[in-house]
Amino acid sequence: MSKKDQCDFEIDSRPLKIYSVPLCHNLPDRTIYFKNKPLPLCARCTGTLLGVFTLPIFHWEIIGPSLIAIFVLGLPALVDGITQFVGWRESNNKLRLITGFLLGMSIACLIVIMGQLLVNVILNS
Repeated sequence: MSKKDQCDFEIDSRPLKIYSVPLCHNLPDRTIYFKNKPLPLCARCTGTLLGVFTLPIFHWEIIGPSLIAIFVLGLPALVDGITQFVGWRESNNKLRLITGFLLGMSIACLIVIMGQLLVNVILNS
C-alpha cells in the first residue's frame, strides 16, 4: 500500500458543505439558484437577511421605528408561512423572498428600538 492510498478518505457521495446555517432548512425547491448554483439560504431567509440591511433606514428615522411598523412589516411573512404550513396554499420563491425581506425590515426596526431602549437605560442609570 502506497503512502497516497493510506491518506485517501472516502467521506460519502454527498457534497461536503463547508458552511452551516442554523434555522434554515435549505430545501432545494425553496432555494434561489444563481448561475445554476444554490444560494446558501432558502428564499425567505435570503430575503430576511437582505431586509436586515435596511437597519440604517430606521436608525436615521427615514422610516420611524415603532411597534406598529414591526407588526405591519412582519405580518406578511407570518401569514405566508402559516398558510403554507397548514396546507391552505403553496407559496413560491418570489413571494418568499419579498415576505422575507419585509420580515428582515421588521427585525431591523426591532433592533433599532431595542438599541434605543438600551441606550436610554444606560444613560438614565
